[in-house]
Amino acid sequence: MSRLVHAASSGAIAALLAGAPAFAQAPDKAFSHAIAPKKIAEECVKLAAGQSIAYSFDASAAVDFNIHFHKGNDVAYPVKRDQVERGDDRFTAPTAEDYCLMWTNGTAQPVTVKGVVKG
Repeated sequence: MSRLVHAASSGAIAALLAGAPAFAQAPDKAFSHAIAPKKIAEECVKLAAGQSIAYSFDASAAVDFNIHFHKGNDVAYPVKRDQVERGDDRFTAPTAEDYCLMWTNGTAQPVTVKGVVKG
C-alpha cells in the first residue's frame, strides 16, 4: 500500500513539475464578504471542462446568487438563484472558463456572506 501512495504522490509531483494547471490542484478557499447596499461580491475560479467545485455559504439576509462567466460582451449564467440566505451545492463546468460565484445585495442594509469554495 505504501508503494501505491508513493507512486501516486510522485505522479502528482511530476504533473506539477510538468506544468499541470494550478487550478487543478486548487485548495479550499474560505471567504467572508460585507456587501454594501445595492452592491455585489464575487469569488472567481478557473475550471477546466468537467472539473467541479463544491461551495457553501450563509448570508445574513436574502441575496441573489449566481455562477456566471463572460464570453466577449455576453454573460452566461449556469446557476441562478434569487433571494437565498444559504447555498450548499456542487457545480461542474460544462466548458473551460473563469467562473465567478456572485452575490448581489438588493437591500438598503449591509449583508454579510460567509462560506467556502472547495476545489
